[in-house]
Amino acid sequence: MVGTKTSNLSWESAPDVLTVKEAATLLRVSTGAVYAAIRLGLLPAANFGKRQTRIAKHALREELVKKGELLGLTVAFGHIPEAN
Repeated sequence: MVGTKTSNLSWESAPDVLTVKEAATLLRVSTGAVYAAIRLGLLPAANFGKRQTRIAKHALREELVKKGELLGLTVAFGHIPEAN
């Protein structure tokens, strides 16, 4: 996101296509953990060159909900981000 600090990202404010750093911020993990999840096939991503890995926000949410990770974390707070 141009002009926005990555640390201020939320599911609602994040762009539709995320960088690895943005995905890591949303998931509250390291970029290394995101790259590892991509390599293991746990996280859908597309590579556009050596340093241009992108992740669709809706695909990330769908994977988390499918695995029950996001559901368990957000139900207690009364909000589940909708997958677009």
